[in-house]
Amino acid sequence: MGKKANVKVVQESDTGLNTKVSINGTTYTNNQAYQQAIKGNVEGYHGVKNSDGTKYIRSNPNKSDKDNLG
Repeated sequence: MGKKANVKVVQESDTGLNTKVSINGTTYTNNQAYQQAIKGNVEGYHGVKNSDGTKYIRSNPNKSDKDNLG
């Protein structure tokens, strides 16, 4: 396991959905970032698809119960 990717929001929609993100200095659309995450190319992140079809990336949980949602 390598170092966690450096992911930053570049652009958001009016509703707050990330539309562009930077991963290790390269800017991707939200869908491109999702595709990279589900392929395992974004260390420390995974792809999420909501029931309404919205796709995005989320950081993987750590081992601490204090800062992870139940």
